[in-house]
Amino acid sequence: MARLKKSQRPELITGGYAPIPWSVLDSNSFKGASDKAKSLLYALMRQHTGNNNGHLHLARKWLQNQGWTCDESNRKATKELIERGLIIQTKLGGLNMGPNLYALTWHIISNYIGLDICAKSYSYRAYHLCTLPPTARRKPPSMKKNGHLDDRDSTASLSETADFLTGSTAEHIEHTFSPLTASTIENNVVIPLPRNKKQKRIVGVKGKSGIKKQNSEQELINKLAA
Repeated sequence: MARLKKSQRPELITGGYAPIPWSVLDSNSFKGASDKAKSLLYALMRQHTGNNNGHLHLARKWLQNQGWTCDESNRKATKELIERGLIIQTKLGGLNMGPNLYALTWHIISNYIGLDICAKSYSYRAYHLCTLPPTARRKPPSMKKNGHLDDRDSTASLSETADFLTGSTAEHIEHTFSPLTASTIENNVVIPLPRNKKQKRIVGVKGKSGIKKQNSEQELINKLAA
């Protein structure tokens, strides 16, 4: 079958893109890498323009703009990619020297200016030489502390779930409303206090309430009337 021209390929991607060969995707180096390392590799491929391999960087500020905010995870993923031969460090950065520079090992390096390596020391297609086993995945946290099953695929029966919910709910309701079962004689009945008989007071007498003076005037009136 004749090879189709670029103009005859209907699924050809337009615009900038970062290709990755099938030999890389099918290699044990790539398939055994962790998910974080693969994602970081895709982020590094975004910088490749076709003539800047070896001058790619993983600067902290650039990674944060790409959503990579954990420095420890970034360092572990970078170290894993180097150990598996998917990338290689081409320059050691530092204070007033810029960031570390890297190269994708399935591309050649066309410009060695400013790098710490040369064409003879560059390991082209180093991912084929990886003999490391697959990176161990992080185990899910144990559920024993929370009273759940470790096997997340197992399902509890409906009766167990209903008993668990019913028991906790009933205990909570009984504990909450138990103080309200007291008799109404204890606290809920309001007994009015007896009212004292009001007495008329005379205002203006210093040091006296005026009650005694009012009584003496009434006795004088009663005597005169008699």
